[in-house]
Amino acid sequence: MSSSNQASNSILKEDTLASILNTISDLIKGKLTYPPRITKYELARIVAARAKQLAMGAQPLINPQELGTFDPIDIAMEEVRRGLLPFIIVRTLPNGKHVRIKLKDLLNLSREFDVKI
Repeated sequence: MSSSNQASNSILKEDTLASILNTISDLIKGKLTYPPRITKYELARIVAARAKQLAMGAQPLINPQELGTFDPIDIAMEEVRRGLLPFIIVRTLPNGKHVRIKLKDLLNLSREFDVKI
């Protein structure tokens, strides 16, 4: 491996580390809600709601033939993975306040922390 590749890899790692540290700092300051990812319960609720919409006749946001299946659950999961759903997640904090987070923003945070969806 050349030294320029090593330098660019270390810069990428430093940028990623800096991004994660900024996210942790935002969590501590209260700018972000914990956890900085989508939970399995939120994911299940979103997929169920979207699958029900699809089963009731809503138009899919992706081409089902591309997936090779017309199963509403599989289509809903793929729509979530691609970040196509305009859902907003409402989290209730321990102090009773509600925080609204766009699904797309939460998915981006999940990707930063390498959480597989």
